Amino acid sequence: MKKILLFVLLLVATASTFAQEKTLNSAFYKTKMGHGWQFQTVFGAFVDKFWPANGNNPRVAYNITGGQHHTEVLVIYNIGKSFTDRDLTNNIPDGYWDYFNFNVAPHVDNIIGDVMVYRPDYSNSAFGDRSDKAINTLYEIKGIGNSKVFTDILKKFPKVWDKMGLKVACYTTTTGTDRLITARRLPNGWKELDDTSSNFPTVYDEIYGKGSFDKDAIVVSSWRTRIDRFMITKNKEMSSK
Repeated sequence: MKKILLFVLLLVATASTFAQEKTLNSAFYKTKMGHGWQFQTVFGAFVDKFWPANGNNPRVAYNITGGQHHTEVLVIYNIGKSFTDRDLTNNIPDGYWDYFNFNVAPHVDNIIGDVMVYRPDYSNSAFGDRSDKAINTLYEIKGIGNSKVFTDILKKFPKVWDKMGLKVACYTTTTGTDRLITARRLPNGWKELDDTSSNFPTVYDEIYGKGSFDKDAIVVSSWRTRIDRFMITKNKEMSSK
């Protein structure tokens, strides 16, 4: 009986933790050739009409530079919702799809969407922190077996970023393939990239001991492969105001 009760309590605790995870939706918008300016105009009007900042589900848009989605627009929404929130709410405004299909869709070639889960254990930047500029790096997770040795190393990274003065938020997603996304936020803009006074391997060894980076890097490289990296800049005209 005690074993059954303990098992039930563990299930409840796990479900509660899962339900309270902070999530967001991301969508890459690829516009049709020559439609970039028209898309920005109509999407900005679309957001103003249906998703104002004082509503319950604002949109934030970013222009992408570099990587596989170069020149596309990244839009995030459902920011901070737990999985329970997602199950309980369906707040698409009346007329939303008619407006989108008639005004926005004609300028769009493709949309790729995802659900991302914030990982505080891998991050040193809070979920609520924001910056107008950031560098996003995407990794595919392809390891086999128990991933604890890999995830334990990922949990060491925030202390390194702290010492380097970096602000990094991490997310995971299981939509399609397992991925890890790191977003290095740049609250002071691109000029932060000019500071090369310290590097990750050196600081890692200073904190965890000489040779630690080389040893742990072998484990990390066996579990993840970098698949994309790009810069993002907030597009205020296309974001909720």
